[in-house]
Amino acid sequence: MMSALDDRIAVVTGGSRGLGRAMALELGRRGARVVINFRRNEKEARNTLDQLQAAGGQGSLYQADVTDSRQVQQMFQDVFKQHRRLDILINNAGITRDAYFLMMSANDWREVLDVDLNGIFHCSKAAVRIMAGQRRGVIINIGSGAGLVAQPGQINYSAAKSGLLGFSRSLAREVAAKGVRILHVAPGFFKTEMAETLSKDFIAATYRLTPLGRWGTAEELAALVGFLASDDARCFSGQTITIDGGRGAVEAEFGL
Repeated sequence: MMSALDDRIAVVTGGSRGLGRAMALELGRRGARVVINFRRNEKEARNTLDQLQAAGGQGSLYQADVTDSRQVQQMFQDVFKQHRRLDILINNAGITRDAYFLMMSANDWREVLDVDLNGIFHCSKAAVRIMAGQRRGVIINIGSGAGLVAQPGQINYSAAKSGLLGFSRSLAREVAAKGVRILHVAPGFFKTEMAETLSKDFIAATYRLTPLGRWGTAEELAALVGFLASDDARCFSGQTITIDGGRGAVEAEFGL
């Protein structure tokens, strides 16, 4: 039986496609009213909303750039004005600008840190202001296995995701007394549109390093997030939950 989120108000950043879309749909299936945030791709965001509504869920769209603190503040003010509360924030918006260190531009470094870490700061700050006042809420930060183990060619991304781990733990300690839970989910490799650009040889190599022998699906991650957002997980806070088919255990053992 699914954990109910009936009439909870949820904001999902980067909800236009991929993992963000799957999480928005899952929260909607569990009964939440989902605000789907997007930065540019309104067509894909609307596709997410259409799928959510076709499945009987309730939702809306909100365009805002998570790196712009004024836009973020306005988004959360508008959500609160309409619904009078905020129960769930899924910090999912993120980008990559991969390159080996000596070939990485300063702009690529800044852009990834700005979206993947600063954006979460802006959204979390706006959300905590609301949640602390109502003494209830949960923020789930979507990190990456790249923040837990060495990932060549992703210095910027790994730095942002490692920073997110520390951010999540520290914030969890600060806001626990206010009734707000903070969780950090670190996915491994997942089947998304982004994965379609990777070579077959690379994918095969990751399969060999994964004890379960496969990548995760967006629906599997979404099911985890749906549980963590529910009251069934009310004693979860400050944890990092990995979902990677066991790959992290292999990397830890062999120092990969």
